[in-house]
Amino acid sequence: MNQKLKKKDLTLEELAFLESEMLKKLKSKEAAWGLWAGLSFFGAHRFFTEDYVYASLMLTTTMIPLFTLIILVSTNTTSGILIGFSLFFLSGSIVWSWIDAFFLNSRIAKLNDNMEQTVLIEISKNRS
Repeated sequence: MNQKLKKKDLTLEELAFLESEMLKKLKSKEAAWGLWAGLSFFGAHRFFTEDYVYASLMLTTTMIPLFTLIILVSTNTTSGILIGFSLFFLSGSIVWSWIDAFFLNSRIAKLNDNMEQTVLIEISKNRS
């Protein structure tokens, strides 16, 4: 079956199945924006959208400089290079999260469309 199954070709039973599966798997834009607003520097919104590689990179580019600054402050060390390194990466993390905000809605829509296509493929396999 090479043709894509479309919603208009589904029976009522299949539409009900699609709806119930999408209600279980649907990602909310409101939840993603809430995560972005509160924990964007840590990549929480990226984890929510199942983009684990970038989420891990965002988490790393925030946590390593943050821990470095905490250690430097707690030990009263004034290493200009380490402070500059930490502030540079923290600034980059902030800029990255703000740029990420412009693409958050489209990322959620794409993720939900992919989930719907997965369910439609499952329905077409069940037809055979």
